[in-house]
Amino acid sequence: MQTQDINPFTLTPLFRKELAMCKVTAGTKIVLITDLKTSRNYVDASFAAAEELGASIYEVRIAEPFNSHMIASQGGGDTISALPEIVAAVEAADLVLVFHVALGSHWLQNGRKKGTRFLLIIDGPDELKRLISPPGLKEAVIYAGKLAEQSRVMRVTSPAGTDFTAQLGKLGTVIQYGYADEPGVVDTWGGAHFSTWPNPDGSEGVIVLQPGDYWILPYVRTFESTVKLTIERGFIRKIEGTGADRRIMERFFEGHKKHSEDLDPYAVSHLGWGLNPNSILDQVTLTGNQMDRIASHTRAWPGVFLFSTGPNDQGGGSNRTPAHLDLPMFDCTVAFDDKTVIKDGVIVDPQMVVAQTEERRIAG
Repeated sequence: MQTQDINPFTLTPLFRKELAMCKVTAGTKIVLITDLKTSRNYVDASFAAAEELGASIYEVRIAEPFNSHMIASQGGGDTISALPEIVAAVEAADLVLVFHVALGSHWLQNGRKKGTRFLLIIDGPDELKRLISPPGLKEAVIYAGKLAEQSRVMRVTSPAGTDFTAQLGKLGTVIQYGYADEPGVVDTWGGAHFSTWPNPDGSEGVIVLQPGDYWILPYVRTFESTVKLTIERGFIRKIEGTGADRRIMERFFEGHKKHSEDLDPYAVSHLGWGLNPNSILDQVTLTGNQMDRIASHTRAWPGVFLFSTGPNDQGGGSNRTPAHLDLPMFDCTVAFDDKTVIKDGVIVDPQMVVAQTEERRIAG
Protein backbone atom coordinates (compact mmCIF):
# COMPACT_ATOMS: atom_id res chain seq x y z
CA MET A 1 0.00 0.00 0.00
CA GLN A 2 1.35 3.41 -0.95
CA THR A 3 2.41 5.92 1.70
CA GLN A 4 -0.19 8.66 1.88
CA ASP A 5 -0.80 11.96 3.59
CA ILE A 6 -2.79 10.79 6.60
CA ASN A 7 -1.01 10.35 9.94
CA PRO A 8 -1.14 6.60 10.71
CA PHE A 9 -1.83 7.39 14.37
CA THR A 10 -5.18 8.87 13.35
CA LEU A 11 -6.32 5.54 11.90
CA THR A 12 -7.64 4.17 15.20
CA PRO A 13 -10.25 6.93 15.73
CA LEU A 14 -11.12 6.69 12.03
CA PHE A 15 -11.67 2.92 12.32
CA ARG A 16 -13.59 3.41 15.56
CA LYS A 17 -15.96 5.80 13.78
CA GLU A 18 -16.46 3.34 10.91
CA LEU A 19 -17.00 0.37 13.21
CA ALA A 20 -19.51 2.35 15.26
CA MET A 21 -21.42 3.03 12.02
CA CYS A 22 -21.37 -0.76 11.54
CA LYS A 23 -23.14 -1.07 14.93
CA VAL A 24 -20.14 -2.58 16.70
CA THR A 25 -20.81 -2.57 20.43
CA ALA A 26 -19.76 -4.54 23.49
CA GLY A 27 -19.84 -8.24 22.67
CA THR A 28 -19.81 -7.91 18.86
CA LYS A 29 -17.74 -10.72 17.31
CA ILE A 30 -15.39 -9.48 14.56
CA VAL A 31 -13.17 -11.53 12.23
CA LEU A 32 -10.52 -10.03 9.97
CA ILE A 33 -9.73 -11.76 6.65
CA THR A 34 -6.29 -10.56 5.57
CA ASP A 35 -3.48 -11.66 3.27
CA LEU A 36 0.24 -10.96 2.95
CA LYS A 37 -0.41 -7.54 1.40
CA THR A 38 -2.83 -6.23 4.02
CA SER A 39 -1.60 -3.09 5.77
CA ARG A 40 -0.54 -3.91 9.32
CA ASN A 41 -1.58 -0.37 10.24
CA TYR A 42 -5.12 -1.33 9.25
CA VAL A 43 -4.99 -4.52 11.31
CA ASP A 44 -3.67 -2.68 14.35
CA ALA A 45 -6.27 0.07 13.99
CA SER A 46 -9.04 -2.54 13.70
CA PHE A 47 -7.91 -4.27 16.89
CA ALA A 48 -7.55 -1.02 18.82
CA ALA A 49 -10.91 0.33 17.67
CA ALA A 50 -12.69 -2.94 18.43
CA GLU A 51 -11.19 -3.07 21.92
CA GLU A 52 -12.30 0.49 22.62
CA LEU A 53 -15.84 -0.44 21.57
CA GLY A 54 -15.83 -3.60 23.70
CA ALA A 55 -15.92 -6.05 20.78
CA SER A 56 -14.04 -9.33 20.46
CA ILE A 57 -11.79 -9.61 17.43
CA TYR A 58 -9.29 -11.93 15.79
CA GLU A 59 -7.47 -12.23 12.46
CA VAL A 60 -7.41 -14.97 9.81
CA ARG A 61 -4.44 -14.38 7.52
CA ILE A 62 -4.31 -16.13 4.14
CA ALA A 63 -0.90 -16.98 2.67
CA GLU A 64 -1.93 -16.53 -0.97
CA PRO A 65 -2.26 -12.83 -1.85
CA PHE A 66 -5.48 -11.82 -3.55
CA ASN A 67 -5.42 -10.02 -6.89
CA SER A 68 -6.54 -6.44 -6.29
CA HIS A 69 -7.77 -6.10 -9.88
CA MET A 70 -10.19 -9.05 -9.80
CA ILE A 71 -12.85 -10.38 -7.45
CA ALA A 72 -11.57 -13.29 -5.40
CA SER A 73 -13.41 -16.18 -7.01
CA GLN A 74 -12.42 -15.08 -10.50
CA GLY A 75 -8.68 -14.62 -10.28
CA GLY A 76 -7.47 -13.91 -6.78
CA GLY A 77 -7.39 -17.45 -5.50
CA ASP A 78 -10.38 -18.04 -3.22
CA THR A 79 -8.64 -20.33 -0.75
CA ILE A 80 -11.12 -19.72 2.05
CA SER A 81 -13.92 -21.85 0.60
CA ALA A 82 -11.65 -24.89 0.84
CA LEU A 83 -11.07 -24.32 4.57
CA PRO A 84 -14.23 -25.35 6.46
CA GLU A 85 -12.90 -24.16 9.81
CA ILE A 86 -12.53 -20.62 8.45
CA VAL A 87 -15.95 -20.76 6.79
CA ALA A 88 -17.41 -21.76 10.15
CA ALA A 89 -15.67 -18.83 11.85
CA VAL A 90 -17.00 -16.42 9.24
CA GLU A 91 -20.55 -17.67 9.65
CA ALA A 92 -20.30 -17.45 13.44
CA ALA A 93 -19.11 -13.82 13.37
CA ASP A 94 -21.31 -10.75 13.59
CA LEU A 95 -19.02 -8.67 11.34
CA VAL A 96 -16.22 -9.71 8.99
CA LEU A 97 -13.67 -7.15 7.79
CA VAL A 98 -12.30 -8.27 4.42
CA PHE A 99 -9.23 -6.62 2.93
CA HIS A 100 -9.70 -7.68 -0.69
CA VAL A 101 -12.51 -7.68 -3.25
CA ALA A 102 -14.39 -10.79 -2.16
CA LEU A 103 -17.77 -10.03 -3.75
CA GLY A 104 -17.96 -13.18 -5.84
CA SER A 105 -16.78 -15.57 -3.16
CA HIS A 106 -19.06 -18.43 -2.14
CA TRP A 107 -18.01 -18.18 1.52
CA LEU A 108 -19.04 -14.50 1.61
CA GLN A 109 -22.37 -15.08 -0.11
CA ASN A 110 -23.18 -18.06 2.13
CA GLY A 111 -22.18 -16.13 5.25
CA ARG A 112 -24.34 -13.20 4.18
CA LYS A 113 -27.35 -15.49 3.84
CA LYS A 114 -26.79 -16.65 7.42
CA GLY A 115 -26.80 -13.10 8.74
CA THR A 116 -23.09 -12.23 8.94
CA ARG A 117 -22.41 -8.69 7.81
CA PHE A 118 -19.32 -7.92 5.74
CA LEU A 119 -17.28 -4.76 5.27
CA LEU A 120 -14.67 -4.66 2.49
CA ILE A 121 -11.72 -2.34 3.16
CA ILE A 122 -9.74 -1.96 -0.07
CA ASP A 123 -8.78 1.71 -0.26
CA GLY A 124 -5.86 3.75 0.99
CA PRO A 125 -6.09 5.71 4.25
CA ASP A 126 -6.60 9.10 2.58
CA GLU A 127 -9.50 7.63 0.62
CA LEU A 128 -11.03 6.01 3.71
CA LYS A 129 -10.99 9.35 5.49
CA ARG A 130 -12.41 11.37 2.60
CA LEU A 131 -15.09 8.88 1.58
CA ILE A 132 -16.41 7.84 5.00
CA SER A 133 -20.18 8.07 4.60
CA PRO A 134 -21.56 11.59 5.05
CA PRO A 135 -25.01 12.15 6.57
CA GLY A 136 -27.82 11.32 4.16
CA LEU A 137 -25.79 9.03 1.91
CA LYS A 138 -27.43 5.82 3.07
CA GLU A 139 -30.90 7.21 2.48
CA ALA A 140 -29.98 8.50 -0.98
CA VAL A 141 -28.45 5.18 -2.06
CA ILE A 142 -31.42 3.20 -0.73
CA TYR A 143 -33.74 5.49 -2.67
CA ALA A 144 -31.72 5.04 -5.89
CA GLY A 145 -31.67 1.27 -5.45
CA LYS A 146 -35.42 1.07 -4.88
CA LEU A 147 -36.07 3.27 -7.88
CA ALA A 148 -34.00 0.88 -10.01
CA GLU A 149 -35.84 -2.13 -8.60
CA GLN A 150 -39.23 -0.59 -9.33
CA SER A 151 -38.35 0.52 -12.86
CA ARG A 152 -38.54 -1.61 -15.97
CA VAL A 153 -36.54 0.46 -18.48
CA MET A 154 -33.30 2.41 -18.13
CA ARG A 155 -32.32 4.67 -21.01
CA VAL A 156 -28.91 6.33 -21.31
CA THR A 157 -28.01 9.01 -23.87
CA SER A 158 -25.11 11.40 -24.32
CA PRO A 159 -23.93 14.17 -26.66
CA ALA A 160 -21.19 11.78 -27.84
CA GLY A 161 -23.80 9.49 -29.40
CA THR A 162 -24.70 7.01 -26.65
CA ASP A 163 -28.29 5.79 -27.02
CA PHE A 164 -28.71 2.66 -24.92
CA THR A 165 -31.74 0.97 -23.40
CA ALA A 166 -31.77 -1.75 -20.72
CA GLN A 167 -34.80 -3.75 -19.70
CA LEU A 168 -34.91 -4.36 -15.94
CA GLY A 169 -36.73 -6.63 -13.51
CA LYS A 170 -35.40 -10.17 -13.96
CA LEU A 171 -32.15 -9.70 -12.02
CA GLY A 172 -31.24 -7.91 -8.83
CA THR A 173 -29.99 -4.55 -7.59
CA VAL A 174 -27.20 -4.14 -5.04
CA ILE A 175 -26.54 -1.00 -3.01
CA GLN A 176 -23.48 0.17 -1.09
CA TYR A 177 -23.50 3.15 1.26
CA GLY A 178 -20.18 2.64 3.00
CA TYR A 179 -20.84 0.59 6.15
CA ALA A 180 -22.36 -2.75 7.18
CA ASP A 181 -25.00 -2.11 9.81
CA GLU A 182 -27.66 -4.76 9.19
CA PRO A 183 -27.58 -8.59 9.17
CA GLY A 184 -26.52 -9.93 5.79
CA VAL A 185 -25.28 -6.59 4.47
CA VAL A 186 -22.17 -6.61 2.27
CA ASP A 187 -20.66 -3.17 1.84
CA THR A 188 -17.39 -1.36 1.14
CA TRP A 189 -15.87 1.41 3.23
CA GLY A 190 -16.11 4.29 0.76
CA GLY A 191 -18.88 2.61 -1.20
CA ALA A 192 -21.51 5.06 -2.37
CA HIS A 193 -23.31 3.60 -5.34
CA PHE A 194 -25.86 1.14 -6.59
CA SER A 195 -25.57 -1.53 -9.27
CA THR A 196 -28.48 -2.99 -11.20
CA TRP A 197 -28.27 -5.81 -13.71
CA PRO A 198 -30.31 -5.68 -16.93
CA ASN A 199 -32.32 -8.65 -18.13
CA PRO A 200 -29.81 -11.04 -19.77
CA ASP A 201 -31.19 -10.45 -23.28
CA GLY A 202 -32.66 -7.01 -22.61
CA SER A 203 -29.98 -4.50 -23.60
CA GLU A 204 -29.99 -2.71 -26.95
CA GLY A 205 -28.37 0.28 -28.56
CA VAL A 206 -25.06 2.10 -28.73
CA ILE A 207 -22.53 3.01 -26.04
CA VAL A 208 -19.98 5.66 -27.08
CA LEU A 209 -16.93 5.93 -24.85
CA GLN A 210 -15.14 9.20 -25.49
CA PRO A 211 -11.74 10.69 -24.59
CA GLY A 212 -11.83 11.56 -20.90
CA ASP A 213 -14.01 8.62 -19.90
CA TYR A 214 -12.28 5.97 -17.79
CA TRP A 215 -11.35 2.34 -17.58
CA ILE A 216 -11.16 1.40 -13.90
CA LEU A 217 -11.21 -2.40 -13.97
CA PRO A 218 -9.10 -4.32 -14.72
CA TYR A 219 -7.07 -1.55 -16.38
CA VAL A 220 -6.72 1.92 -14.92
CA ARG A 221 -6.44 4.44 -17.74
CA THR A 222 -8.22 7.33 -19.39
CA PHE A 223 -9.82 6.78 -22.78
CA GLU A 224 -7.63 8.44 -25.38
CA SER A 225 -9.88 7.79 -28.37
CA THR A 226 -13.54 7.17 -29.15
CA VAL A 227 -14.84 3.60 -28.90
CA LYS A 228 -18.33 2.73 -30.13
CA LEU A 229 -20.04 -0.43 -28.87
CA THR A 230 -23.09 -1.78 -30.67
CA ILE A 231 -25.25 -3.91 -28.36
CA GLU A 232 -27.96 -6.34 -29.42
CA ARG A 233 -29.97 -8.66 -27.16
CA GLY A 234 -27.66 -8.13 -24.20
CA PHE A 235 -24.27 -8.60 -25.91
CA ILE A 236 -21.69 -6.36 -27.53
CA ARG A 237 -21.80 -7.31 -31.21
CA LYS A 238 -19.46 -4.72 -32.71
CA ILE A 239 -16.51 -2.67 -31.43
CA GLU A 240 -15.52 0.34 -33.51
CA GLY A 241 -12.73 2.89 -33.11
CA THR A 242 -9.30 3.81 -34.39
CA GLY A 243 -7.03 3.98 -31.35
CA ALA A 244 -5.37 1.80 -28.73
CA ASP A 245 -8.51 1.63 -26.59
CA ARG A 246 -10.42 -0.33 -29.23
CA ARG A 247 -7.51 -2.74 -29.72
CA ILE A 248 -7.13 -3.31 -25.98
CA MET A 249 -10.84 -3.99 -25.60
CA GLU A 250 -10.96 -6.39 -28.54
CA ARG A 251 -7.99 -8.35 -27.23
CA PHE A 252 -9.44 -8.42 -23.72
CA PHE A 253 -12.70 -9.97 -24.87
CA GLU A 254 -11.04 -12.39 -27.29
CA GLY A 255 -8.59 -13.50 -24.61
CA HIS A 256 -11.41 -14.50 -22.27
CA LYS A 257 -13.46 -16.54 -24.73
CA LYS A 258 -13.61 -20.23 -23.74
CA HIS A 259 -14.42 -21.22 -27.32
CA SER A 260 -15.05 -19.52 -30.64
CA GLU A 261 -18.79 -19.08 -30.01
CA ASP A 262 -18.51 -17.90 -26.40
CA LEU A 263 -20.40 -14.60 -25.94
CA ASP A 264 -20.20 -14.40 -22.13
CA PRO A 265 -17.29 -11.90 -22.11
CA TYR A 266 -19.34 -9.55 -24.32
CA ALA A 267 -22.40 -9.47 -22.07
CA VAL A 268 -23.70 -6.27 -20.52
CA SER A 269 -23.16 -6.41 -16.75
CA HIS A 270 -24.12 -4.00 -13.96
CA LEU A 271 -25.19 -0.40 -14.52
CA GLY A 272 -25.36 2.45 -12.03
CA TRP A 273 -23.69 5.54 -10.61
CA GLY A 274 -22.23 6.99 -7.42
CA LEU A 275 -23.69 9.46 -4.92
CA ASN A 276 -20.82 10.52 -2.61
CA PRO A 277 -20.23 14.27 -3.05
CA ASN A 278 -16.80 14.02 -1.41
CA SER A 279 -15.35 11.99 -4.28
CA ILE A 280 -12.67 13.66 -6.42
CA LEU A 281 -13.49 13.44 -10.11
CA ASP A 282 -9.90 13.41 -11.40
CA GLN A 283 -8.63 10.69 -9.06
CA VAL A 284 -7.45 8.39 -11.87
CA THR A 285 -5.49 11.21 -13.52
CA LEU A 286 -4.14 12.29 -10.14
CA THR A 287 -2.93 8.93 -8.82
CA GLY A 288 -2.56 6.71 -11.89
CA ASN A 289 -3.10 2.97 -11.59
CA GLN A 290 -2.77 2.69 -7.80
CA MET A 291 -5.86 0.57 -7.16
CA ASP A 292 -6.03 1.50 -3.48
CA ARG A 293 -6.30 5.16 -4.48
CA ILE A 294 -9.15 4.81 -6.98
CA ALA A 295 -11.18 1.69 -6.10
CA SER A 296 -14.03 3.49 -4.34
CA HIS A 297 -13.52 7.01 -5.70
CA THR A 298 -14.23 5.92 -9.24
CA ARG A 299 -17.53 4.30 -8.26
CA ALA A 300 -18.60 7.07 -5.89
CA TRP A 301 -18.66 10.01 -8.32
CA PRO A 302 -22.16 11.53 -8.25
CA GLY A 303 -23.85 11.29 -11.62
CA VAL A 304 -21.06 9.55 -13.53
CA PHE A 305 -22.69 6.59 -15.29
CA LEU A 306 -20.92 3.24 -14.79
CA PHE A 307 -21.24 0.83 -17.72
CA SER A 308 -19.91 -2.67 -17.08
CA THR A 309 -19.43 -5.86 -19.06
CA GLY A 310 -19.22 -9.56 -18.26
CA PRO A 311 -20.58 -11.45 -15.22
CA ASN A 312 -24.05 -11.06 -13.77
CA ASP A 313 -23.97 -13.75 -11.06
CA GLN A 314 -23.88 -11.18 -8.26
CA GLY A 315 -27.24 -9.97 -9.54
CA GLY A 316 -28.65 -13.48 -9.67
CA GLY A 317 -27.67 -14.46 -13.21
CA SER A 318 -25.62 -17.38 -14.51
CA ASN A 319 -22.76 -15.58 -16.28
CA ARG A 320 -19.54 -16.01 -14.27
CA THR A 321 -16.98 -14.98 -16.87
CA PRO A 322 -13.91 -13.22 -15.41
CA ALA A 323 -14.02 -10.76 -18.35
CA HIS A 324 -15.25 -7.79 -16.34
CA LEU A 325 -14.78 -4.17 -17.42
CA ASP A 326 -15.93 -1.17 -15.37
CA LEU A 327 -16.19 1.96 -17.52
CA PRO A 328 -17.33 5.29 -15.94
CA MET A 329 -18.84 7.65 -18.52
CA PHE A 330 -19.24 11.40 -18.16
CA ASP A 331 -21.97 13.76 -19.45
CA CYS A 332 -24.68 11.09 -19.73
CA THR A 333 -28.41 11.59 -19.30
CA VAL A 334 -30.18 8.70 -17.57
CA ALA A 335 -33.90 8.01 -17.22
CA PHE A 336 -35.87 5.31 -15.38
CA ASP A 337 -39.23 4.68 -17.09
CA ASP A 338 -39.04 8.17 -18.68
CA LYS A 339 -38.17 9.83 -15.34
CA THR A 340 -34.89 11.70 -15.84
CA VAL A 341 -32.63 11.30 -12.81
CA ILE A 342 -29.31 12.44 -14.33
CA LYS A 343 -29.01 15.24 -16.87
CA ASP A 344 -25.71 15.71 -18.71
CA GLY A 345 -23.82 13.99 -15.90
CA VAL A 346 -25.49 15.88 -13.03
CA ILE A 347 -27.97 14.26 -10.64
CA VAL A 348 -31.28 16.12 -10.91
CA ASP A 349 -33.43 13.92 -8.68
CA PRO A 350 -33.25 15.77 -5.33
CA GLN A 351 -33.63 12.56 -3.32
CA MET A 352 -30.27 11.37 -4.69
CA VAL A 353 -28.39 14.57 -3.84
CA VAL A 354 -26.17 14.43 -0.72
CA ALA A 355 -24.55 17.46 0.94
CA GLN A 356 -20.78 17.72 0.63
CA THR A 357 -18.76 17.51 3.87
CA GLU A 358 -15.21 17.63 2.48
CA GLU A 359 -13.52 20.17 0.22
CA ARG A 360 -13.77 18.70 -3.25
CA ARG A 361 -10.93 20.09 -5.28
CA ILE A 362 -9.22 19.33 -8.54
CA ALA A 363 -5.49 18.60 -8.45
CA GLY A 364 -3.31 21.68 -8.68
